[in-house]
Amino acid sequence: MRLVQLRANEVKTVNTKFGEKLLIVASGDLKSEIKIWRPLTDPASVGIKPNQFFQAAVDSQGKYSPIASTTDPGVVPTPPAPTPYVQSSPSSPLATITKATEVIEATVVETSRGAYDRHIENLASKIADCYRATKKGSDE
Repeated sequence: MRLVQLRANEVKTVNTKFGEKLLIVASGDLKSEIKIWRPLTDPASVGIKPNQFFQAAVDSQGKYSPIASTTDPGVVPTPPAPTPYVQSSPSSPLATITKATEVIEATVVETSRGAYDRHIENLASKIADCYRATKKGSDE
């Protein structure tokens, strides 16, 4: 899932065979028209107005879903409460699973960031090599 910035071109209520739905026609994310169908009870979608920019999440199937955002810059969203760490005994299977999950989550975040950094360094190195080769060719 990834986050994208979209611009609402049109926001209207449409009567469908499934009941009334909110239709948001947006542009952005390299597309000129994205139709987002949401129920009228969706708090993230109800606050969107025409010509307003908003954030949306895109799932693996390409479906866009608006994300609720705070309009007051002074309001900072509170992070969810951490899950309780249950440990009945040091050798408990539940304790082992919980510890392993924490280690895996931390490793995935660090590994993916390191992979991006290495990828960017490789691209920068290739660009520098191309620049040097072009510069050397123009000097001759």
